[in-house]
Parts: sequence; structure tokens; C-alpha cells
Amino acid sequence: MSEFSHESEYEKKRTEDYYAGYYWGNHPYESNELPGRINDTELKNSLLTHLRKNGLMSSDITLDVKYGMVILTGHVNTYEQRRSIGQEVWNISGVVKVLNDLQVTNPETAGPSKA
Repeated sequence: MSEFSHESEYEKKRTEDYYAGYYWGNHPYESNELPGRINDTELKNSLLTHLRKNGLMSSDITLDVKYGMVILTGHVNTYEQRRSIGQEVWNISGVVKVLNDLQVTNPETAGPSKA
């Protein structure tokens, strides 16, 4: 009998803990409400500072951030520049996705650069 009551207490505890940590309500969390997350404006400023410091940012490139997702648009000269800018953006903490829509205006070849 004690074994059964022990299982009952275990099941009750497991049921109580099952929903621990989940959000109860009608509105999802915003990314800036989660602990340790920076908001989109801070992330964009961090990205711009990093890209300018490394000489990768130009006036032909536009950078938008929404919920940690970065959208790169604009024009670059080579596929190598396009790849390196996208890679640098991925290396910044807080970026969850990168959409690299940079257009190559002066390609060295008809396709992507040879690795």
C-alpha cells in the first residue's frame, strides 16, 4: 500500500511540474522580455558597429533586424564580400537567423566564387 501511495505522490508532483516554465496567457513573449536577450535596436547597433569596424559596411547595404532575425539587402561587388558579410553577421551573439539578400553587381565569374 505504501508503494501505491508513493507512486500517487510522484504522479501528483510530476503533474504539478509538467507545466512549470510555460507561458500561460494570450500573448507570446517578446524577445526583449526574455532574460539575457537584447532588443532588436541594440542588436542592430551592435551589428552596424561590428561591420563598420571590420570595413564590411557600406552605404549600399541595408540591415534590418526583427525578433533577432537579420535581413541584409543592397549591393556588393563580389560573391566573396556577400559571403563574408553574411558570416560576420552570424558570428554576433543574439542573431537567430540571417537572410542574405545582397546582390552581386560585379561578379568575377558567372556563378559563386570557387572555394
